[in-house]
Amino acid sequence: MGDEGPMTSEVVLMNRQAVAMAADSAVTITGGSYIKTYQSVDKLFPLVDGQPVAVMIYNNAEIMSTPWETVISLYREAARGRALETVEAYAEDFMAFLSGNPDLFPADHQDTEFFKHVAVVYSVVAEDFDYQVAKFKEQNGARLKEHLSAIFEFVVGELYADLQRYPDDTPRQDLACFPQGMAEQVRRRYRTEIEQLLESLLASLKAEYAGLAVTEATRERLREIAVLSVVKDAFFEHYTGVVFAGFGAREKFPSMRSYLSSSVILGILKRKQDRRADMSADGGPVVQPFAQDRMIRTFLTGVDPYLRMFMFGETLKLSMNIVTDLIGRAPLSESQRQSLFRDYSENNMGYALKEFFKSVDSYQYQVHTYPIYRAIGSLPKRELGETAASLIKLNSFQQKVMHAIETVGGPIDVAVITRNGGLELRNEKAEL
Repeated sequence: MGDEGPMTSEVVLMNRQAVAMAADSAVTITGGSYIKTYQSVDKLFPLVDGQPVAVMIYNNAEIMSTPWETVISLYREAARGRALETVEAYAEDFMAFLSGNPDLFPADHQDTEFFKHVAVVYSVVAEDFDYQVAKFKEQNGARLKEHLSAIFEFVVGELYADLQRYPDDTPRQDLACFPQGMAEQVRRRYRTEIEQLLESLLASLKAEYAGLAVTEATRERLREIAVLSVVKDAFFEHYTGVVFAGFGAREKFPSMRSYLSSSVILGILKRKQDRRADMSADGGPVVQPFAQDRMIRTFLTGVDPYLRMFMFGETLKLSMNIVTDLIGRAPLSESQRQSLFRDYSENNMGYALKEFFKSVDSYQYQVHTYPIYRAIGSLPKRELGETAASLIKLNSFQQKVMHAIETVGGPIDVAVITRNGGLELRNEKAEL
């Protein structure tokens, strides 16, 4: 079965008058030996009939094997044009509709999806193990067999640690959408399924790698990984980004909320709010790109984000080389050299470089970004929609010239929302 990759480009623009949302219509389906891009998938929809709120999806076109378009239309029918006070209230109401709806996702369907979820997480373990074994083989091939179990233990330990802590080493939180004790409920309800998947994973790995032994402690960690991958703030599985924007009945100015979501588990949709933005009387405009956003960010800042990172690294290297060379040539004793070198250690140099880049960023904001933001802040609704579409076209054009596979493209859906005029949806050709 194929996967839909995160091959799409979307943007939300907001000023005090209006919201514009734009999405391309390309979906890339990848399978074992094929890659196919379809150019006609809708990703932008009115949320409630007659209300100035829209919803946009990216990354995965389906939720639990049901197209998002179908789910959104079922919600629209159930909502019957009801007005809510804020965009956040609309978003939470929509999520609650998906959660507490056994007609939409019956319990046995939820069981199947949980099974698929854990299978994906365990396949991550298998792929990482293959990678680590190949790496070990390159370095010391002859001794692989006696190290297989230790490598497997390391791989499982790494994923277990990743689920416990964020990359910056702070504790990874439980998702707020789940009640307390959710981990225990999942553990109890799906003990048999987890065991079955665990045995299946180990059997396939042992068939491939003779001599692999797995300790009870590692098995227990794998069981815990299955549970933690549901309840923790981590989306290692296929997820969908869901973006809501517009005006709630009580909101003078527009707002936006975006969520990551995956499956309904034990009657609750796994989700987290990942971005929020509210316009205010004195706030600047909001520009939020989603999914493939590199070209949009380049346009807004005047510098490609990857190029900026590369320049930072290269400038750091250059500075360190100059310092090393100067200290090396100076007529000093070895201890003086060491002491000077410590003063100019990478941390000090790193700090100086951060200050340097801060002033570059400040200049770039004043002369490049600020004029764009100022213009977006005063655009009437029609021009706001055209600007949103143009940003998607830029991304599309970049894909076209840089890659053989066009992963962004096709017609562009644009929604423009005002408090008085409501929601206007239109479709544009993507050619630049």
